[in-house]
Amino acid sequence: MKNFIIIILLANIVFGCSPDSDKMPEKAAVDVSNIDAYADQMALLNNELQQRPNDISLLLQSANLALENYDYSKALADAAKAFRLDSNNVDAKLVYALTIINQSDRSVADIRRAQGYFQSIIKILPDYPKAMIGLANTYVLQQDFEQARDWIDKTLAIAPKFFDAHVLKGSIYKVLSAALTEDEGSEALSRAYMDSAIQTYARVSQYYPDRPETYVQLGILYQQSGNKSCIDQFYSAVQLSPENLDYMYALAYAYSLFNQERRAMVVYQEMQDLDSSYSEAYCQMGQIYQKKYNELDSALYMYREVISIDPNHVDAYVNMGVIYEAQKQNTNALRSYAKALAILPEDRSPFMSLKDFAINQGLARAYADELKTKL
Repeated sequence: MKNFIIIILLANIVFGCSPDSDKMPEKAAVDVSNIDAYADQMALLNNELQQRPNDISLLLQSANLALENYDYSKALADAAKAFRLDSNNVDAKLVYALTIINQSDRSVADIRRAQGYFQSIIKILPDYPKAMIGLANTYVLQQDFEQARDWIDKTLAIAPKFFDAHVLKGSIYKVLSAALTEDEGSEALSRAYMDSAIQTYARVSQYYPDRPETYVQLGILYQQSGNKSCIDQFYSAVQLSPENLDYMYALAYAYSLFNQERRAMVVYQEMQDLDSSYSEAYCQMGQIYQKKYNELDSALYMYREVISIDPNHVDAYVNMGVIYEAQKQNTNALRSYAKALAILPEDRSPFMSLKDFAINQGLARAYADELKTKL
């Protein structure tokens, strides 16, 4: 069973433009407030950009919206164009720097370039929280946590409830805790960092009770700590965003982790009803049927659903092989293991880390070798 912490992308320490700033944003070039879906909002903005391709305010509105929705390639394209049109525009420079550090393929040179942009903004606007946290973020990305925390503290002195500042602070504690997890003799310090991360995110949830991502982060931390309270946090996130499949998955996984499989099954079924292509809902149900209730035929049905959606789901093939072995269908078992071993790392399920992929293929190889000795 894969850990939710690996799957969910909310654990990233780089953040986009939060609306919670002491500086009021300029009036939007196009009003999209009456449109709910991001795709529809962006379609309207793109249509306007076709008519006004060099409108900086419109480009920045589009870039900010893309950042808020984690559409980093779109954000970079629009922010870069706005910056090229007027490199002295503070808002253009800020958004461009934010989009640079949010790219997955950013280089050290990119981070330092963005750092320079943030520093130049702060020289003009020394008390600008977004620029200050952007600068702190560049230090985090360079693992200079002392400088990062210094800028976070300066930001919170100006804007005590600034969302991005608290979240970045909590993320630093998470990173430090994780770095010491395997370090013998540092368990107490790792635990202290984890407690600090939990306290920080708990404070954010009090300041911003309507932001589901904060509850998810708290849930992940509690889950890492083996604390059942993670269920309550994930449940709060789902209540705020009832159709967010990642939040639902987190809740269902936490239910099963703490021996509430029936509740987990209900959530997985709801996920299937919302999106029949979400393969992990079927996979996790299969594992519950297989490992908790020993209902092997039901488990097989779920795994077949998984591979019909994702033919490269190594986890499903391995589990199918185990079931076939238990049912004395050795040929089918070997065939399932062979299919698991034939999957290339680059073709693996997007839900699976490279480490877990290697572990599962190792299991497939071991199970197949052991079965062959019995034939």
